[in-house]
Amino acid sequence: MMFAEINHHSYAYRIHRQQSGLPLLLLLHGFMGDQRVFDHLLDGLADFCNPVTIDLLGHGQSSKSDDPGDYREEQQVADIRTFIRRLSTDMDVDDGRFLHGYSMGGRLALKIALADPALVGGLILESTNCGIPDERQRSRRRQTDEQRARDITTDLDRFLTHWQQLPLFASPETNNKEQLHRKYRAIQRGQSPEALAASLRGFGTGSMRPCCDELPSLNRPVLLMAGTNDEKYRQINRRLEQRLPAARFSTLKAGHRVHLDNPDKFITEIKSFLLL
Repeated sequence: MMFAEINHHSYAYRIHRQQSGLPLLLLLHGFMGDQRVFDHLLDGLADFCNPVTIDLLGHGQSSKSDDPGDYREEQQVADIRTFIRRLSTDMDVDDGRFLHGYSMGGRLALKIALADPALVGGLILESTNCGIPDERQRSRRRQTDEQRARDITTDLDRFLTHWQQLPLFASPETNNKEQLHRKYRAIQRGQSPEALAASLRGFGTGSMRPCCDELPSLNRPVLLMAGTNDEKYRQINRRLEQRLPAARFSTLKAGHRVHLDNPDKFITEIKSFLLL
């Protein structure tokens, strides 16, 4: 494990392969996860790219501020942009930099690409949205996020029991991935409730500034992925595909967590995208 000090925050990360001529792929996890949720993918990814994983702010071994202001999108985008530049220098990579983001990590990856298109060669957005354009709906989501933040700090285990039963996480392939699901749940239970609550208040979907109108300006290749069981995000990603100039949408047999439910197909899709 290595650590990068950026803007008074410490970010834990790992470089899993460093071979000249292969593209760099930085993977950004979702809310309540950390870089370990990608462990089962790394051998497959390392066959054709240089995968790098990182614990986002408030998660894993990275800094765990309880101040929602530290998690606002401008700050997190600036931090990860700085990290990517440093990483590019350390790994001697001038181009061929790709971002994968799942859910919250996908929203962050999209914001980074819009803020600094030259930094990113392409995006892989898994179960991701571009924010909530309607102010009333966004306000209702902020209220939901606030209640969830309170529930997390009151009783994390109880919150997780409810969270894991949400329909969007239902998977058609759960039975033969139960060991991975148990590990995922253990990772979630090991997070700091105060940091999770601050992250949700600072960069929840209700707090994020919607960027849907900016999508036509992003002239970068984008691979969109959503699970067959996740109808909400299948619809969202169809709309994203229409607005992004160079996007392709792929539906895989999975729930919301495609990388967990169908890792082999997930890796195959990424390989095809990166090696185009």
